[in-house]
Amino acid sequence: MNAEHIKSRVESLLQQSPFAALSSDIRLALQGQLQALLTSANLVTREEFEVQLEVLRRTQAQLAELEQRLEKLEQE
Repeated sequence: MNAEHIKSRVESLLQQSPFAALSSDIRLALQGQLQALLTSANLVTREEFEVQLEVLRRTQAQLAELEQRLEKLEQE
């Protein structure tokens, strides 16, 4: 879900809410705040999340292997 999709969804919900009667100035201020919030949230796509998750899993596996090798070397 990208920022534009979220924005359009929120706008749709606002049309169905008591906020639909707000003046255009207030609506613009709310939209600006929403855009700032989405920008500062640093959202990532599901694909980017899955890639980073796989990198983390490989790194954890390598770390576990290195810890085992270190423990074996220390015992020698």
